Parts: sequence; structure tokens; C-alpha cells
Amino acid sequence: MFRFEKIKRFDTVLFISMVLLIILGLTIQYSLSLSTNKTGLGDFTKQCFFALGGMVLFFLVIFIDFRLIRSSSYLIYFLSILFLIIVLIFGETLRGTKGWLDLGFFHFQPAEMAKLAAVIILAKFWQEARKPLRMKHIFFSFLLIAPFVLLISQQPDLGTALMIIFLWLGIIFLVDKNKKHFLSLLIIIIVLSSLVWFLFLEDYQKNRILSYLNFQGDPMGRDYQINQSIIAVGSGGLFGRGFGLGTQSQLRFLPAGETDFIFAVLAEEFGFLGTSLLLIIYVFLFYRLIFLAQRVYDNFGIVLIIGTMLFLFFQVFINIGMNIGLVPVVGVPLPFVSYGGSSLLFSMIALALVESVVMYQPFTKYENMIK
Repeated sequence: MFRFEKIKRFDTVLFISMVLLIILGLTIQYSLSLSTNKTGLGDFTKQCFFALGGMVLFFLVIFIDFRLIRSSSYLIYFLSILFLIIVLIFGETLRGTKGWLDLGFFHFQPAEMAKLAAVIILAKFWQEARKPLRMKHIFFSFLLIAPFVLLISQQPDLGTALMIIFLWLGIIFLVDKNKKHFLSLLIIIIVLSSLVWFLFLEDYQKNRILSYLNFQGDPMGRDYQINQSIIAVGSGGLFGRGFGLGTQSQLRFLPAGETDFIFAVLAEEFGFLGTSLLLIIYVFLFYRLIFLAQRVYDNFGIVLIIGTMLFLFFQVFINIGMNIGLVPVVGVPLPFVSYGGSSLLFSMIALALVESVVMYQPFTKYENMIK
């Protein structure tokens, strides 16, 4: 049962960081809405509703004891797999990916739920794993995320599938201090990656990687997105072109400005100062998550918080990286900023679960499994 004194443990720094990112995202969505011919404000209005709905869910979830989530881990896990199967059968195809279920009021993307479910199930697994940790633990933990990776790859959504693999690797690196295990794992991944390239990747997915290696090779074809993004980022300068005045974004030369390339829109309109503000807020968010992970003793809670940090960090790194040409274009949203109800809602729920750990977990000295 919830006792109201626990509300004193509510972490306002984490909450304020999240709210600032959402406000920044809505500001960019509003700017982009100025150049549309749709009735009303379109995506901006929808994103406002998503943000309000997310706030309601956020404050509902923080009052759920995280130990209830821990005991329901496998239910959440299998429910996520079920949704991924359903979307492959009945899903709607958008931008070449069969990854959305049309619920009427919004398009639900089960892959976003799978990201959070992967954090939860890995936290449950590593909490129960007996020491000393061995390679078999790593193997069994991969079996847990394998259904997510395989089903999401079939949509196909390579970006989210890779994100879950990176999340799994990041947690292993922090949990298992025997680095020989991690090195062996990297060698296996390199070999498997070669097989995936030749046997599983579609031509357009290979083209995205080739574009990353030589993004000047086909500026009007496969390299169009990344070139337009780099132009937008570079044209922003120090102060940016101004709110609603970005030529690449407002004239729609930049594809997917509301989602995958929203960082480029921010850079063009608000310049280096605007992107610096965004990065500073993310740094505060990540720092706070690491700080909170060091303040709890429950192994499930620790991995849940660290997993949430990695879950958000990898998305930020990949999204910004593909906007400036550092990583291939794989379609990963910028957390709390990109347009999309599923991404925003599940990112907010993830931080709500962190708040639940903070509120229900007695603070103690730094004693955890990551030693």
C-alpha cells in the first residue's frame, strides 16, 4: 500500500528533465506545423494529446510498487511478444515497415513496448542469476531478447532490433565484470554480423549502411536524407535561422523532420545553442539515472534504472549520430522529442518505473550487484 510520505522521495530533477525535453519537442513540432497545409495543427496537436496522456500514465505508474512490476515481468514479456506477432499479421505498413496497429485514436507501435519489456525482463533475469556469472547466463539472457529481435526484424525495423541488442550488451558490460566473457561475445557478434549481411539484410538496409560509408556517393538517391540533414545542421550556425525559418525543414527538403531527423530541424532553427541546450538536458537526465542507481540496493531496481538509462542513451546516440552522419540511418526516434505517441508514452512510463523504484526502495549505501 502506498504511504504518502513516499511522495517526498519523488525525484524532481528527473521529472523536470523529462518535462523540458517534451516542451522542446513540442516547440519543434509547432514550428514544423506552420509549414503544413492541414486543417488545424496536425501532428503538433496529436503530440500535445500524447504528452497529456503520458503525464496521466506517468503519475499512475509511479504509485505502483516496482515489486509488482518485478513479479509481473514475464506477463509483460509475453504480452509484448504477443503484440509483436499480432502486428506482423494485422499491422499497418507505414514508411515500408509493418509495425503499427491502428487503434483509431492513434497508431500503436509494439516495438516501443518491446524496448521497455526488454529492460524489465533483463532486470528480472539478472536479479535471479546466481553468482559467479558464466557464459551460460549471457546465452540465456540473449534467448530472452531473441524473440524481440527476430519479430521486430521481420517488420522490418532494423533500428529498433539493433537498439535492443545494444541494450542487452550494455547491461552485460555493467553486470558481468569478467571482461573475457564480453570479449568472447564481441567476437561471436562480429561473425554473426557477417552472416546477417549476406543472408538477412534487404537491399535498402544495405544501402543505408553503404550511404554511411560514402554519403556523397548518391546525393539525390540513397544518400538524400543524410545529405539534407547535414545541410540543415550546418546551416544553423551558432544561433540558428530562427523559429519557423529553417529552409530545409520548412520547405520539406528534409524528410521525416518530425521524427528521425528532428535534431537536424532543431539545429537549423536554433543553431549550436539550441542543440547544446538539448544535450545538456540529456546529460542531466542520464547523470540523474546513474545517481539514483547508486542509491538503491535491490538488484532488480538497479538493473531497471541502468537499463532505462541505456534504453534512452542508445536512442539519443543513434538518432543524433545519424543526423550528423556518424551512424547509418536506421530509424530511431529521439526520446521525448520526436513525434510519435508510442515512443513518448513508453519513454515516460520507463521513467515512471524509475520513480517507483526511488519511492518504494529504501535508500542505503551503494551496495549492488555491479561491483
